[in-house]
Amino acid sequence: PISRGGIRGLWAGWVPNVQRAALVNMGDLTTYDSVKHFLLRNTRLKDNSICHSIASAASGVVAAILGTPADVIKSRIMNQPRDKHGRGLLYKSSTDCLIQAIQREGFMSLYKGFLPNWMRMAPWSLVFWLTYEQIRRIIGVSSF
Repeated sequence: PISRGGIRGLWAGWVPNVQRAALVNMGDLTTYDSVKHFLLRNTRLKDNSICHSIASAASGVVAAILGTPADVIKSRIMNQPRDKHGRGLLYKSSTDCLIQAIQREGFMSLYKGFLPNWMRMAPWSLVFWLTYEQIRRIIGVSSF
């Protein structure tokens, strides 16, 4: 709230949120495309919903693997106590938060909440990619 952190406090966590979005989308987009290419070139699968579902499942896992540490960092930065000017009292930056988390709790602390995160991302990824592929097919855009 503004009463505790001022206007600056409203922007708490925007940097790690952008970092998280970049990591999640990078993992999702590149993995889907790479796995789909691999399946079409190296298996008997056709460019159909089975192929798309497998590629989607892989992309959801990779997005969760890349995104969960950023979610942890983002949550910690956004929820840390702030001074009256909106500056965080525990962490100076995303990098500082990352280092402190690993030093104090170990690397795996970055994966707190992985399972619920993946359970949220997996259905979204499946629906998104299957819908994307159907729209692509309907409008006549080729796959590769």
